[in-house]
Amino acid sequence: MSAVSVAADDPETGILTTVSVVICTFNRPALLAEAVRTARAQHLPPGISAEIVVVDNAPDGNAAPVVASLAGGAGLPLRYLAHPVPNISHARNRGVAGTAGALVVFLDDDEWCRPGWLAALVGTALETGADVVFGAVLPDFPDGPPDWDPTGRPYERRLDQPTGTPMGIRHDAQASGRWIGTGNALLRRDTCLAGAEPFDPLLGRSGGEDYDLFVRLDRAGRRMVWCGEAVVYEVVPADRTRWDYMVLRNWRGGQQWATIAVRRARRPALAAGRIAIRTLVQLVIVGAAWATSRLRDAPDAGSRWLKLAQVAGKLLWWTMPKGHR
Repeated sequence: MSAVSVAADDPETGILTTVSVVICTFNRPALLAEAVRTARAQHLPPGISAEIVVVDNAPDGNAAPVVASLAGGAGLPLRYLAHPVPNISHARNRGVAGTAGALVVFLDDDEWCRPGWLAALVGTALETGADVVFGAVLPDFPDGPPDWDPTGRPYERRLDQPTGTPMGIRHDAQASGRWIGTGNALLRRDTCLAGAEPFDPLLGRSGGEDYDLFVRLDRAGRRMVWCGEAVVYEVVPADRTRWDYMVLRNWRGGQQWATIAVRRARRPALAAGRIAIRTLVQLVIVGAAWATSRLRDAPDAGSRWLKLAQVAGKLLWWTMPKGHR
């Protein structure tokens, strides 16, 4: 598949590819400002046009003044959209529906990017013909990394693989034990975001709506690749470096994974049974690994405990609160 065959071609303007960067935000005006500033400062090669679109998911529209204050001056065009009913799936769907770029890039409102980030994502998509391109997310600790793991590794999402490496949706040690996410991801509109609601609204408050989409894209045979040069930084405030926060986060992650696996299975009851059996085996293996690390006072004991919380969440997936955001 060639790059031009999947791009939006406008012979009158010379634009070969259009890109829409969608930033959904919810009550984070200060962080949003940095995300918008760094996104607008991106430079792209000739023939590629881009816009930045903020989707405000807060009922009081508190992102509007931020967008208005940053809309002028040099930089990529900036637009504001509103969806005042909190639900991340609705917000993302609003962003997709309110833009027309052949390529849609999602950036979280607590992420910021360095120069060259957007060009790397787009270039990888055009060179490889991939349907989805994932980039790295590295932590930015304004108050310092957590005491329980000064490396900050549990907060990373990156692969030590060359750009263009095919990616699956199953996580392993290379993917930092975290699921592939929408923040810092590029998707082709025509192959990945068809339909009125590509992100499932039923998961918009419980979480996992992005993983759910990637499961469906994987089953449809969409090609996903890695881009090592496309790096963004996620601001991690002090309250999110607490140990209890990360344990709950991993627990919820396990619940979300199993919930989606059951919902998307052809035989949900059979899938639930298989998950329960596999998870029990995993609990024994991961629990033993954690106990060994703990006895040796190994530096990875904390990470292994987080993995244990994630596995336990899979076993008790059905207890996940429906309104969890």
